[in-house]
Amino acid sequence: MKNGFYLIILFLMNIQIQAKMYDESQIYDCKDEITDEVQEKINYQKLKLFPIDCWIFLLLSIKAPVTFCISIRIIQEFLKDFRLFGGPGDIIFVITATNGIQSIIQFSTALYVQINDSAPVNIFCDITGIATSIVFVISNLNIFIFAAYPLALVYNSLESTVKCIRIFNYSFAAIIIIIVLLGFILNNDIISITLNGMCAISATKKKIWDFIIALVYLFVFLLFATMSLIYVFAFKKLVPKMSSIRQLRGQYLRYYQKFITFSLIMKFFLGIFSAVNLLNCYYFYKSYLLLTETFQNVTQSLCILGQVIIITRDPLLLPKFKHTQTSNSQQDFDSSNDTKPVEISMQQFNILEQLQKEMKKTQVISMLAGIQLLKRQKQEQIIFYKDLAIIDEQDEGEGSSQGDLSELMDVTLSPFIPEEVEECLVVNLNNDLVKSQLYDNQDIQVFQMRCILYAPKIFNYFVTLDNVDIEDSFDVSKNLLKIEQFTRPDGGKSGEFFFFTHNNQLILKTMRQSEVNTYMKRLLNFATYQANNPSSLLNKIYGMYTFERSENVEAKVHFLIMKNLSLGIPRNQILRTYDLKGSEYDREVLAKKSESDLSKLTLKDLDFFKIEQQIWVEKTIIEKLNQNLIKDSNFLENQKLIDYSLLVMIIDWKAQQQLLTKQLSDQQINIIPSIKEQGIYYHIGIIDYLQQWNVNKSLERKTKKIIRMNLQLDTSAQEPNRYGKRFKEKLVNRILPL
Repeated sequence: MKNGFYLIILFLMNIQIQAKMYDESQIYDCKDEITDEVQEKINYQKLKLFPIDCWIFLLLSIKAPVTFCISIRIIQEFLKDFRLFGGPGDIIFVITATNGIQSIIQFSTALYVQINDSAPVNIFCDITGIATSIVFVISNLNIFIFAAYPLALVYNSLESTVKCIRIFNYSFAAIIIIIVLLGFILNNDIISITLNGMCAISATKKKIWDFIIALVYLFVFLLFATMSLIYVFAFKKLVPKMSSIRQLRGQYLRYYQKFITFSLIMKFFLGIFSAVNLLNCYYFYKSYLLLTETFQNVTQSLCILGQVIIITRDPLLLPKFKHTQTSNSQQDFDSSNDTKPVEISMQQFNILEQLQKEMKKTQVISMLAGIQLLKRQKQEQIIFYKDLAIIDEQDEGEGSSQGDLSELMDVTLSPFIPEEVEECLVVNLNNDLVKSQLYDNQDIQVFQMRCILYAPKIFNYFVTLDNVDIEDSFDVSKNLLKIEQFTRPDGGKSGEFFFFTHNNQLILKTMRQSEVNTYMKRLLNFATYQANNPSSLLNKIYGMYTFERSENVEAKVHFLIMKNLSLGIPRNQILRTYDLKGSEYDREVLAKKSESDLSKLTLKDLDFFKIEQQIWVEKTIIEKLNQNLIKDSNFLENQKLIDYSLLVMIIDWKAQQQLLTKQLSDQQINIIPSIKEQGIYYHIGIIDYLQQWNVNKSLERKTKKIIRMNLQLDTSAQEPNRYGKRFKEKLVNRILPL
């Protein structure tokens, strides 16, 4: 701010000089069509930077601590510690780097004008013009992304939506660079001097294009301003003022709002001055309006300077700077005592990352508490789902069959009625309810949510049948350590969030809306089939839920509870895990990874056939497993479902004989002893069976074939009948040969 006041004083002191500079001879006439080369050169020189503009650029670019020096200091910190690129750090780095480049361009242009006493021409103008055009767009894009990023991070803390933002950001930036370079190669006249004396993409000789460009800038500014303000208000709404979050929320919001507000104000003034310059060039022709060219350059310089100064106060960088200063002041003391440098966790740097983690923890705690409270609901409190005020997204499938009981095979038991699929239980979750009914003596905070359990009678049938203790498995106090340990969504390629209960008996997995629609349509069929086939290897689902936060009902969280096939065995006793589909395309892990500990990898089909060849169990068990898997595959095929996997886990039970005896006494069909090695058991089950064949899957298959230039490519995605046939012939019959 001191530099800003200094410039204002300098500006006022030179008012007499300015009066001489801004006269009618310096007015550039955009409508004047000059054909004479000498006159055109004279007119061109009218766009030269004014002396005061040159001095402003020179002072702001080289006097420390100002734009260039601060930018270099920030970039240096990023290059010293690459962990800073995590979170929104990469966006901050790009904004800083582009501001640094702009300050170099301003400095070099001012120096050029001072030395040559002329406006930039030839290769100098081409280079700085290309750089200015690219940097201008990328800088403004990243400022917009910087506004959107925090909201995306907390909008649904269980989803990794920020990846989409980064992909969009990098892709768009690459496209802009390519477009500018191609435009210059095809027509180098697009780079010329602008009304404020800087080289960039310009069209000062074509009125229509000048105003189109001006309107585009106006539209971009209004969009940026509107969305930025919406993001700030939405961020405040989505992050509640809970005691565990309040401090982080306030600390980040103060910085976040300061940066966005400052950027908006400066961009607004830039737009005003730019518009006045354009109108003066075409209509007004007033010498005193030439001042706006200087105002535009001053505003641009102060905008860059102000942004980098605010960035130095970023919660990500501020502790880093302080730590550097502390380290320097204590360096001699530390070296004399031979102490090792203290490794500082990035958690204490990245306030936004801490905030997201707290939001995620609160989200999971709320989900677990909601499951417990719904479990305690009485059956007479059941209502019909259609009576709830819920706006569902449309199913993305095409021509998907809902199925009926006639599609099922060997149905002898019909314990459910269609109306039970439409039933649900609802709890309005809040801190008071949790305190009064669950944790009176513990400080456990939850979001305000509406929690919905679908088809409670149907799911309760299987929970009771399998003797599953839902309340104990999802007890918040018992799961707190697990909740503290996770830091990010972990769902493989699907990006879904998984949470394993404290006893590792059950898994909570988020679902997409399309999966909810798919399962709801077929829930009666699934329930009837599994009730009639107790030996089915379809992994059991014990509940499907939708949770809506009162602050953000549009971002619903759908999830299900399913059995963990490892059945609570410690991780170090799981020797190998295979995800098998019957496909060979892109189904090998070991060829791509050098990991020697196979227990840390999820292996695939080609890995299985190289290492295991087949499942080594008794012949009678092979026949039974083969028949059951084929039966399950036929059922899924009739339900028009694809992309399901056979999960095979090879587990060492030698150290857990007592637990094994208990599991086997419950007649676990999917636990089979190996005949090759005593104490080794196979755990087998079909998972991920809620994906239906649709347009997206069809496009995925065709795209992969085109990329590999192989129309016969055996991709994972296939129509239900082809997928089922391949699953049975190339997987089941191969690993369980009769």
